[in-house]
Amino acid sequence: MGTSYFGNRMLSHFERDLDELKEKGFTDILHTVSENDMKFYKGTMKDFIKKSKEKGFTVTVSPWSYGLVFGGEAFSEFPILYPEACQVTQDGRKLPNACFNNLEFIHYMKVWISAVSDMGTDYILWDEPHWAGGGGWYALKEGEWSCRCEKCCQRYQEIYEEEMPLLWSDRIQSFRKRSMVDFIQEVSSYSKKKGIKNIICFFPNRINFEVPNEWEAVASLESIDIFATDPYWVGSNYSSKEYVEYYVEQAVKIGDKVGKEVQLYIQNFRIEAEEEYKVKEAVEVGLQYGINYFYTWGFNSCAHMSFLASDNPELAFLQYYQTLQNNSTS
Repeated sequence: MGTSYFGNRMLSHFERDLDELKEKGFTDILHTVSENDMKFYKGTMKDFIKKSKEKGFTVTVSPWSYGLVFGGEAFSEFPILYPEACQVTQDGRKLPNACFNNLEFIHYMKVWISAVSDMGTDYILWDEPHWAGGGGWYALKEGEWSCRCEKCCQRYQEIYEEEMPLLWSDRIQSFRKRSMVDFIQEVSSYSKKKGIKNIICFFPNRINFEVPNEWEAVASLESIDIFATDPYWVGSNYSSKEYVEYYVEQAVKIGDKVGKEVQLYIQNFRIEAEEEYKVKEAVEVGLQYGINYFYTWGFNSCAHMSFLASDNPELAFLQYYQTLQNNSTS
């Protein structure tokens, strides 16, 4: 039973929270390690991870909003340092999101991997990797797509022996999926060599039920140890239970097919008053489908962060860990 933990970098405060989690039966903790952390809190994060492991927690870290292509509420310095390594629309507009095909960004991620390896993490969660417009906080204009930067055009030419077109096509979609798979393979293989296990989590479509084929392709990589899904239902076109059940079922099918354990992230942010029961329902769906590895996002239902905080955070958080506690004793 795990939870993500972020928004606090005071060690004494964290130790109190850690003791509280231990008392409630938590066994796993995820620390977000952003570009800001790498620049100003690297030693602090090492202390956080050390304290977590001393208390018996299994530790996961995530590259929070790194390059603006992973999940997270954080800014990125990458587009300031390496604007030429960022995505470009078909019309030539430069975007702040890093390009998965650019070697500069791959190197940037390997520096991060080496750092979190030194910090002592057990797992890396490759959380919600996405192209511009597929997540995060910087939307594309209508009709725009990426990436048509120099590196992408060059690689497209090498693969298909033709110039990358200006109009969106199935071939461009396939190229982007292939690029995503290759990127995850590259960085996860590097972390595997460092002795770190890898978790991949793709964010489900909230508008339509859809399972892109790159989910299975990445899950099947030898360097990936766990396949995760995070069906956060707030803002979806479906009821919470329907939404969670569909993606849990699909995740379990993929896990069974590729022989990987499945991890389920339960929403614990932006839970409205009197809807806390939906957290319990989501956990129960996971249990019904045989999920054994649960996480929630995030600690105390993100009460400390006004952008994500639930209306009744303690109650929402209680619905998560109490449901799992009751299941373990039944």
